[in-house]
Parts: sequence; structure tokens; C-alpha cells
Amino acid sequence: MSAMAKKLDQMMQVLTDEDYLAAIKYVEFLAEMRKNATKKTIREIQGLFKDDKGWASEEEMLADMAEFRRNRSA
Repeated sequence: MSAMAKKLDQMMQVLTDEDYLAAIKYVEFLAEMRKNATKKTIREIQGLFKDDKGWASEEEMLADMAEFRRNRSA
């Protein structure tokens, strides 16, 4: 058993059913947030492929990509 699994097993031995329910709800929340973030990123990438920029130069392309990155992190 890995060290993380042992640690988790030790913690779980003292939990109640109410604790388990709270932990499950929190993990479900995290999973849903990840799923939504992934869907958003995929939509943004698909939008890039649909929108043919037709850049006039490499500098223009790099500037457009930098703008996209800035908007994603905002």
C-alpha cells in the first residue's frame, strides 16, 4: 500500500457517515468544476479553429496568441 493510501486509510478509520457524505459532496463539487473548466477550454480552442485569422505575419500571429493567453488567465 502506498504512503498516501495508508494515510487516507488512517484518516478514514475515525470518520462518521456524516463525514463521508460531506467528503463525497466535496469531491463531486471538485469533479464538476474540473469538468466545466475542461469544457470551457475545449470551446475556446474550437473557436480558434473556426475563426481563421489569416495572419499577415508571424509577429501578428504571436501577438494574437499572446492576447488569447492573457484573456484566458483573466
